[in-house]
Amino acid sequence: MNKDKLFSYHKWATLACLDHIQPIEEEIYVREGGNSFSTIQKTIEHTIGVERLWFLRMHGIEQPAFERLDVSTVEKAKESFMLLHAEMELYFASITDEQWQEPLKFKNTRGDECENTREDMLFSFINHASYHRGQITSLLRQFGKEGTLLEYYYYVQKNR
Repeated sequence: MNKDKLFSYHKWATLACLDHIQPIEEEIYVREGGNSFSTIQKTIEHTIGVERLWFLRMHGIEQPAFERLDVSTVEKAKESFMLLHAEMELYFASITDEQWQEPLKFKNTRGDECENTREDMLFSFINHASYHRGQITSLLRQFGKEGTLLEYYYYVQKNR
């Protein structure tokens, strides 16, 4: 699949998820539920933080530290996400097709030695975010709220 289209889908799905959550009471954002991360806020903090880790790995940083971005409110989470994605878009526009395929060494969060291309890293964090957007929908449903449809199919339908 085209990297630009994949990244565009990811941006659309994450913003659609955040837009869906925003009008819901702030109490729901921090309410404890039953998932791998106990709140929507913690799920978003993890997801955006991991995305930042992958971005730093794409720059050749072998063992970047996890950065806690400000997601104290949904609005702040959107701002953090948009700032990160603005950086990503500039960086992605600056690298060649060959650089997308260049293998980079890094250590994962467990300390294991790994190697991936930037293209594989892009797919990894997009896939990771999709998994956690599903968990957010699960939390919303636990709290009696509606989820939202974020599958790629809906992105294509809305972006024809």
